[in-house]
Amino acid sequence: MHVPYINIHTHNTFECTELEFSIRNVIISKNYLTSSPCSLGIHPWYVESSNAAQIDALNVYAKRDNVLAIGECGLDKLCDTEWPVQIETFKKQIDFANAIQKPLIVHCVKAHQECLQILKANGVDVPVIFHGFEKNAILAEQIIKDGYYISLGPSVLNGKKNELITELPLNNIFLETDDRSAKIIDVYTYFCAIRKIEVPDLMEQLYRNFKNIFNYQLLK
Repeated sequence: MHVPYINIHTHNTFECTELEFSIRNVIISKNYLTSSPCSLGIHPWYVESSNAAQIDALNVYAKRDNVLAIGECGLDKLCDTEWPVQIETFKKQIDFANAIQKPLIVHCVKAHQECLQILKANGVDVPVIFHGFEKNAILAEQIIKDGYYISLGPSVLNGKKNELITELPLNNIFLETDDRSAKIIDVYTYFCAIRKIEVPDLMEQLYRNFKNIFNYQLLK
């Protein structure tokens, strides 16, 4: 069985093929909803001060079959959105993900402990992916110990996360291109070179990870 490269999170438009399967992120109030596989959420950068319409849009459109996950959503201490508004919007998206039983893709900047606390306090009971992870192995271990997943992006290509790559359990990771122009095959290839494993073996493992948490038939 041939499995594709899985790009778990991208802001670019890709056509899914037998070689590559991408989940495009659609941000409410910024992007139009696509008919291809996507995630849908309210990004902390784009939360409106009165966000009832955004929440309503999420409630209506996220139930579509092609919306595979809720997010990216979360907390960002470097953006202008007021902190209490970020927290409340994040909580509502956790609750909604629980209600419709779709995985959650988390955006987190300088707020990992806060994100972890809110996920626990709100009783998240769906799979959670911390996308674009660029922190250290200690934090990665904490996230994985809590039962969540980590997604690495093109930033690993700079060589500064080699130690992290060698230590991550393969059944708790994904790879992505985020908003970069890098190709997912390059992220896979680099990861495998550092981890000293074969690319097809990693492709099979990430395919298994995908099947474990997404209610979507990847291979027809």
